[in-house]
Amino acid sequence: MGAAYHLLVISDRKALSVRAEANDCVISFEGGDTPELGSAQLLLDDRGALVGVDLGGSGLGRVAVMIGAHEDVASQRPARISVGPGTLRIHGEAGLVVRSRAG
Repeated sequence: MGAAYHLLVISDRKALSVRAEANDCVISFEGGDTPELGSAQLLLDDRGALVGVDLGGSGLGRVAVMIGAHEDVASQRPARISVGPGTLRIHGEAGLVVRSRAG
């Protein structure tokens, strides 16, 4: 009997900048397209600092925008996100900018 293996393919995009704008955290990322948005998840380290955002798209359209390394991800939680060409907005999470720059 063979084991069932599931291959999860996520295309990584490098974050170019992270800033607070009003109550939101805004991330500019490489590539000028607008990735598919599904059930987005914040990727957090063990201090609660933002490491990246998994946009939760489907199939080969799944994209993660990474500020840090995948190895630093200790937890994840859902977030309300909107995405446009080369930019994503995490609604109501301006505090992530400060925590992500600390330490």
